[in-house]
Amino acid sequence: MKLNKTPLPVLLGIAHRAVEKKFMQIIDHVNLDVTFDQFIVLLPIGKEDGITQQGIVNSCGKDKTSVTRIINTLENKNLVIRIKDLNDGRLNHIYLTKHGKKMLNKVFPTMEETRDYCKKDINEDDFRTTRSVIIKLIKKLENDNG
Repeated sequence: MKLNKTPLPVLLGIAHRAVEKKFMQIIDHVNLDVTFDQFIVLLPIGKEDGITQQGIVNSCGKDKTSVTRIINTLENKNLVIRIKDLNDGRLNHIYLTKHGKKMLNKVFPTMEETRDYCKKDINEDDFRTTRSVIIKLIKKLENDNG
């Protein structure tokens, strides 16, 4: 496939699908029953146990409805528990269960190895620049009212 003349939106889509495919290979390798989207929602919970659902939405870039649906699925798999805020009943805090913590601890080493493998032939400056440009593009498009 000739990528040099491929439009940026198509390149971003190809990159996303490649990351998702690699992730699923890792998940299959360690025999875990989660999808890519479920894992994306689990990541912010793993970083901040007790994070609100809105915090998850802000962290992973998914809409509220998708996050709610995914949390329901993760609850059914006994990976997370949802607890209402004592002061504001509209807020839910999401915590990893023991099973959820065990699962994340099992997959993180493999994910780190894969991340290191993907970055192996990319120097750190190029990686930071690419990340910075993508972030600027996202911010530009999210703030564009036209």
